[in-house]
Amino acid sequence: MRNKIAIFIATCIIAFNCCVCAQNYPAVLNYNFNGTPVNGVKIKTNLPFLNYTQMPTITLEGYNYGTGQTISITLVWYIFDGTFINCSASSQGSYTPEIMLSNEEGKVIIFINDKQYFQRFTIRAYAQGIQETSHWFQSWSTADEALRGNNTVTVPYKNNFAGNVGIGTTTPSEKLSVNGNIRCKKVIVTQTDWADYVFDSSYNLPSLESISSYIKENKRLPEMPSASAIERAGHDLGEVQTLLLKKVEEMTLYILQLKQENEDAKKRIEILEVALDKK
Repeated sequence: MRNKIAIFIATCIIAFNCCVCAQNYPAVLNYNFNGTPVNGVKIKTNLPFLNYTQMPTITLEGYNYGTGQTISITLVWYIFDGTFINCSASSQGSYTPEIMLSNEEGKVIIFINDKQYFQRFTIRAYAQGIQETSHWFQSWSTADEALRGNNTVTVPYKNNFAGNVGIGTTTPSEKLSVNGNIRCKKVIVTQTDWADYVFDSSYNLPSLESISSYIKENKRLPEMPSASAIERAGHDLGEVQTLLLKKVEEMTLYILQLKQENEDAKKRIEILEVALDKK
């Protein structure tokens, strides 16, 4: 009787392990290339491009030697009505290449649209609950080929962090605190109370005399933060941009006033010249 119980328990353990293996797929693919790809890295999966059949979680982990970066990317998607939907990627490493999903000959293609020297990574996967089979996670391969499928989408990166995040600091005081330089192609700041009100007819434009007096006393333009305040606490980029725009618009009004005064003075001079010629 004890032997039968032991055999039964062992059978259950084996069955359980098989179920786990059927849901978690370690080392689906190992990639390394001691060179530089010409087109990128095309990952040819064995996942069918079929509606309502899969919600896989694909993880790429490795080493991007060309830039000395770690690779730790998680990729997800769903296929609905012949389209990749709700797809996204998140990166825990420093490597964030453009990733594309495509349908080539009825199979899902993961395309890393980047050409890096001596790159290597491993892929593991998890899938459960929507008709997935273990066969789909076997016989994956890579190729240095251009993408030529259809239903192609570019996967957006979506990394969200709770609380404050610090780069170069362990005590971030804002949602993102960076102790160092930031290099980027574009900064977008949404700002209310933009300074177009300066051109409203009801705006009370300060006199140049008051501006001159303020500059002599404070060594800066009115409303602008002092150098010591900037050094101590920094400044709100949107707020200062609004103030700068306000000063430019006020300067424009002063120039227009001076232009009008100049034209009036010319007319008076012309009238005087005519009067003198008649004498």
